Amino acid sequence: MQDVASPVAQAAAAAALAWFIARHVLGHPEPFFAPIAAAVALSTSHVQRARRSVQMVVGVLLGIGIAELLHPLIGSGGFAIGVVVLVALFAAVALGIGFVGEGMMFFNQAAASAVLVIALHRAGTGSERAVDALVGGAVALVIGVGLFPADPLKLLWGAERGVLGALLRVLAQRSQIEAGGSDDGDQGEQEAMAAADPDMGWALSASHEVHARLGALTQARSTARASVRIAPRRIPMRATVEIEERRVAGIYLLASAVLSLMRTTLELDRRGGQIEPACALDLSDLADALRALRDAPRPWPQTTVAEVGGRMYGLLGRELPASSPEAAILTSASRAVAADVLALLPDAAD
Repeated sequence: MQDVASPVAQAAAAAALAWFIARHVLGHPEPFFAPIAAAVALSTSHVQRARRSVQMVVGVLLGIGIAELLHPLIGSGGFAIGVVVLVALFAAVALGIGFVGEGMMFFNQAAASAVLVIALHRAGTGSERAVDALVGGAVALVIGVGLFPADPLKLLWGAERGVLGALLRVLAQRSQIEAGGSDDGDQGEQEAMAAADPDMGWALSASHEVHARLGALTQARSTARASVRIAPRRIPMRATVEIEERRVAGIYLLASAVLSLMRTTLELDRRGGQIEPACALDLSDLADALRALRDAPRPWPQTTVAEVGGRMYGLLGRELPASSPEAAILTSASRAVAADVLALLPDAAD
C-alpha cells in the first residue's frame, strides 16, 4: 500500500485539477473525460506515465476523428458503433508504431473514444472530448512528469529486488533451503505447486514468476531512461542512472543461468541421481549470495558487495568434481550463475 499511496494521491489531484480547468476555465458543461484522462494516465504506478499520457491523447484524437468522419454516413446505433470500432482499431494497428503502439492504452482509447462519440453524439461532443483529452493529458504530464517524476533509481532497484527474490526461490527450492522474505505473498502457491508436481509443475510456475519479474524490470528500465531524459528534476541524475541501468541489465543473463541450473537439477532428478555434497554447497552459496543482495539496502553497502564477491570467487575457485559427469555438469552450471552474480556487482559493472 505504501508504494501506491503517492501515485494514487497524484492521480486524484490531477483528476480534480483537470475537471476544474475544463469546467471553469474552458467552460465545458460536462467535462467528464478530462478527469478520466488524467486519472487513467497516472493510475496507481509511476511506471511509464509519460508514455501512457501520450498514448491516451493520441488514441483519443484518432478515435474522435474517425467517429466524426463516419457519423454523417452511418448515423448512430449498434451497427454504427461496430463500424467505428472496427475502423478505429484497424487504424490504430496501422498507425501504432514504436512509442505510441506499445501496450494497449493507445488501441483501447481509440476504440472507446469512437464509441462515445457515436453513442453520445451531439453538436460539439467530439471537439469537447478532444480538448478534455488534451487537458487531462497535459495535467497528467505536469504532475506525473514535471512535479512528481518517478525516482529512476528506486524503480530500478525495486524491480531488480523482485527478480532476485524470484531467482532465490528457484535456488532455495532446488537446494531445499528456506528462501524466506518473499515480497509478493506467492510462496504458498509455489509450495503447493511443488507438492502437486515436484518436477514440471513447479518448474513452469517458477519460470513464469521469473519471466514476469523480468517483464517488470524491462518496464522499470524504460521508465528510468525516459525519466532522466524528459523530467527536469531527474536530468541531473542521467549519468548515474545510465550506469546503474547498464549494470541492472546483467540480471537477464543471471536469470537465464539460474533457470538453466534449475533444468540441470531437474534432469538429475529424472535420472534418479542425487545432488552431491560439493554441488549442494555450491547451490547453498548461490542462494546465500542472492539473499544477501535481495535483502541489503540500496545502494548495496561495500561490505555486502565484498562478502558476495568473495563467496562467488571462492565457488569459482573450487575444483571440478571428478566423481561423475553429472556432478561436473551441475558444477559448471553453478559457476555460470556465480559469474553472472559477479557481473551484477557494482565494481564489476564499472
